[in-house]
Amino acid sequence: MLKSALFLVAALPLIAAPITQADRDKLIQDLNHSRQMFLDAIADVKTEAQWNYKPAPDRWSVAECAAHIIAAEQYFRDNISQALKGPMLPAAQQGDAGDGVISKFIRDRSTKFQAPTALEPAGKVTPKAQALTDFEATRAKTLEYVRTTQDALREHGGGTPPTSAYQLLLMLSGHTERHTAQLLEVKASQGYPKN
Repeated sequence: MLKSALFLVAALPLIAAPITQADRDKLIQDLNHSRQMFLDAIADVKTEAQWNYKPAPDRWSVAECAAHIIAAEQYFRDNISQALKGPMLPAAQQGDAGDGVISKFIRDRSTKFQAPTALEPAGKVTPKAQALTDFEATRAKTLEYVRTTQDALREHGGGTPPTSAYQLLLMLSGHTERHTAQLLEVKASQGYPKN
């Protein structure tokens, strides 16, 4: 009888567990931190001239950085949703070993990337008040998901190298910080309007 019971247990598919409360708390803290960094960075942008100033034709304005940050939030959530539909990651890739590397890499502006076409800010710039409303709404969705999800964020992922859904959430937050740093560079540029 015991052998039969053990066989049945072994034959059952592995059931993935939701994230731990510690992982959940870390994500919430990270998301709140990047949210506040962005809000603080644009708090003193008071005029349309400041909002739309571009240091060079090939550089983004504060408004374009904001538009990109806002568009990327849903983009990352869509990628997380896709990752959760994929097969389980190998056990060795389900831990937190790569979290620090991913968090550091995404925030590091010394390496430049071309944004996916869907995330290019051209034509997506809105006035500051609307951008604030849009950012707060999309970040609220992300935070609500993290607060309530029972998804196995560590167990599922994709890409090369494989990135867990949990790490994609870290990337979402780090992406906000990356482009907040970019808009701070715009504000620090020589021709940035005083008002």
